[in-house]
Amino acid sequence: MESPTEKILAALVAESAPRRTAEEFGRKGLETRRRLMTAARELLEMISVVSLTVSAIARQAKTSSATFYVYFDDVSDIVLALAREASEDIDDVLATLRAWRIGQNTEEGARAFFAAYRAYWDRHRPVLVMRNMEADRGDRRFLAVRGQVGLTVIRELGFIIRDGHPQDQLSDEQAVARATVIFAAIERIAATASLYPADNRAASTAALNEAQIVILVSLVRN
Repeated sequence: MESPTEKILAALVAESAPRRTAEEFGRKGLETRRRLMTAARELLEMISVVSLTVSAIARQAKTSSATFYVYFDDVSDIVLALAREASEDIDDVLATLRAWRIGQNTEEGARAFFAAYRAYWDRHRPVLVMRNMEADRGDRRFLAVRGQVGLTVIRELGFIIRDGHPQDQLSDEQAVARATVIFAAIERIAATASLYPADNRAASTAALNEAQIVILVSLVRN
């Protein structure tokens, strides 16, 4: 049975489904669309998101603004496409959680998950930062994309936490609540990892990473 959160997310996903699908474009059209998405991603690596414009993306892709509007409605639409693409690259993270759940050592499982999730963020950092910013501002499309990934990870973490506390008889809701808290911390720290100079932090990156793993292990071990 779906939880209220899952029902809300399903409605958001349906509401924010892309208006244009790959089937609408031929091979050449798909190549042009990909070139525009690559250009947008490259620019997000170099400039502030508030400076990202249709004309800048078109120039980077060596095409025209008119061509851009054949494939995307505006800047947020192309970033949303990149965010959806990033969401589909989560398999490595989910694989570590499933391996952990079927019997991997608790600390090994926590370290494998943490390493895979940070690698996921490193691959898609500028897009995920933009995704989270738009979701926090209330854009329902970005909320749907972020929620799909987050809920999937949280559900798997919740199973692991629940199974790690058989004597406590945690309910699914209690386990998911704990998973939500630790995942929120891990995601937030991953998002801000490159924002502050290393010598300006109260704790080093290595110490922060180790602290997250220690807390995660403590949540799972009875």
